[in-house]
Amino acid sequence: MSSPQIIAGACGYGVWPANSIEGMWGCNAAPVDGVEIDVHLTADGHVVAHHDYAIAADHSRLNGAFLEASGPLLRETTLADLKAYDLGRPKPGSSYARRYPDRPGVDGLFMPTLPELLAALELAPGPRRKLFVEIKTDPDEYRESADPVALLDAVLRDLAAAEWTADSKIIAFDWSVLRDLATKAPELETAHLTVPDAMKPKVKLLANGDSPWVDGCDARQFGGSELRAIQAHGGREWSPHISDITPERVEEAKALGLAVGVWGVATAAEIATLSDLGVEALTVSGPAWSRASQA
Repeated sequence: MSSPQIIAGACGYGVWPANSIEGMWGCNAAPVDGVEIDVHLTADGHVVAHHDYAIAADHSRLNGAFLEASGPLLRETTLADLKAYDLGRPKPGSSYARRYPDRPGVDGLFMPTLPELLAALELAPGPRRKLFVEIKTDPDEYRESADPVALLDAVLRDLAAAEWTADSKIIAFDWSVLRDLATKAPELETAHLTVPDAMKPKVKLLANGDSPWVDGCDARQFGGSELRAIQAHGGREWSPHISDITPERVEEAKALGLAVGVWGVATAAEIATLSDLGVEALTVSGPAWSRASQA
């Protein structure tokens, strides 16, 4: 049984600031096979890496002062204005600071563009690393996120310019993105992210009862099986949160010809358990990067 690919989630968010150049440099020196990032589109057409649709208040400063509330939506803000926010230091007393109490603050850490991250990743030693790009859109009328077609087109543009298309994988909760990609770049690797079971009750359903995330392939149409829905949607890989993994679901995925890539992995014990199940990829927060790691 081959070992799964180890992918540093959000540039190793368990060790370094998420989706950051500093995190990418750290990943370059870590024993990982690739890096995952979350991307958005600015008002002036740049692809940037950030988790939330707006500037996150719990680790953001403007003119030296921490934000009292979330900053502007990325899709409504130019790159130059977004670069004014320093994202490297947790806000004292915030949930982010409590989650990473030992993480030192970094001054002068600004939101990176996809080309900037690719330029940094290019300098990693050894075999070329994989890049997993999560397209961050919200199909609830796209009130906060960028237009999915425009964002995907900009990502494809930047990957092609850096000659990184063959070493990239596009992942998305919004399956309409993956349908669009299948017509534009069918050779590019993809994975269908699924909303964790624990969060499904919070999803605002469409009038017909379907989830808005699944692009018309709701599991209800396939005997309640998300995996059969992914297969019907043309998917190649199921990418669930670790909390949704069971041996039976992995076996079902394999029987349907789907690879399995798990996210939310944090410990060496979790890496060991999932490796033994035969999954193909693990998106790991760090600092554990293998089953033998000491976290």
